[in-house]
Amino acid sequence: MNPWIPKEKLTAYQRWEVAAFDEQADATPHEPPPSAPEAVAPSAEPVEIRPTEESPVEEHAIVLPTAEEIERMHREAHDAGYAAGYQAGLGAAQAIAGQLASVLDKLPEALAAIDQTVADELLALALEIANQVLRSSLRVRPELLLPVVREAVTTLHPHHGQPLLFAHPDDASLIRTHLGEQLAHSHWRILDDAALTPGGCRVELGASEVDATLETRWRRVIEAIGINPEWLAKGEPSARDRGQ
Repeated sequence: MNPWIPKEKLTAYQRWEVAAFDEQADATPHEPPPSAPEAVAPSAEPVEIRPTEESPVEEHAIVLPTAEEIERMHREAHDAGYAAGYQAGLGAAQAIAGQLASVLDKLPEALAAIDQTVADELLALALEIANQVLRSSLRVRPELLLPVVREAVTTLHPHHGQPLLFAHPDDASLIRTHLGEQLAHSHWRILDDAALTPGGCRVELGASEVDATLETRWRRVIEAIGINPEWLAKGEPSARDRGQ
């Protein structure tokens, strides 16, 4: 670096003097304090920022399953469906087997009840047929009542009082025709009673009475074979009703 300055670059100079301190203070101009920087008002319009360069969109390729994968998925779905169906069918079969076992356990009791019911119905049917045959026989042959009348009047001995014989009007006429003289000899009086069923009679002597009506004689017959006649009205005989 050159220590000297060219003449062309030299300027006029002024002699420097030291000034007084008070003058220097007055002569020093008061500089205004620096002002704070003005805030920049935000722009009312939005600033659109545009990328300088568009980023390329990455495209993903669709990968299709292979034939082996499709076959494997088909096989797995088939196995899963078969297993689910097998379990459901097994549960249903076990439930049905339980129901069948319960039915088989109760089968002997049910068969016994059926046998008993059939036997009772057959017995009731046989008794009803016998009853109808008896009534039909008395209608066809009303003289079958005469042995019943003889047995009834001989049960009571008319030592005192008036013996009475009650019978259906049709039967009373028959009795008068065949047994009138015999009964009159023993002081029997034959009376008509339309409330009685044809084929039966009733005798009275004072406080004694012999019931030889058709219903009473029939009840004695079924009681003699160990059957309670009350079950005939119900149609459901039991072992106790039959006297067993």
